[in-house]
Amino acid sequence: MVKIIKKDYPWTVIIEDKVSKKTGKKYQSIGIGFTEKNAQATCDAEKYKTTWLNLFDEDDLLKGASTFENVYQRLKFERDKEREANKQASQNQPAPVQQLQNAYSDLDDDIPFA
Repeated sequence: MVKIIKKDYPWTVIIEDKVSKKTGKKYQSIGIGFTEKNAQATCDAEKYKTTWLNLFDEDDLLKGASTFENVYQRLKFERDKEREANKQASQNQPAPVQQLQNAYSDLDDDIPFA
């Protein structure tokens, strides 16, 4: 039976094979946790709060990773575009042609799932 735990604050991912108590069938559990510091904590046990998202299909890990990567790349593109526009405006120069793309196209990162 597999049990994998990966922690990288504030994220925790736990993948484990389990057996249903009701039916006795094996299944895979994937838990994604996001931990936040609790400013109103009154004791050490309440210092951190973790919110869990539970998945059952390992393909969802790939879809999530792909989505996060794509959004990060888009954010970088938009920030670079803003920085370049501000730079051009401060120098009072016309924007050079073909310096930066005018539109962002999502990466073609379609993952073929069986």
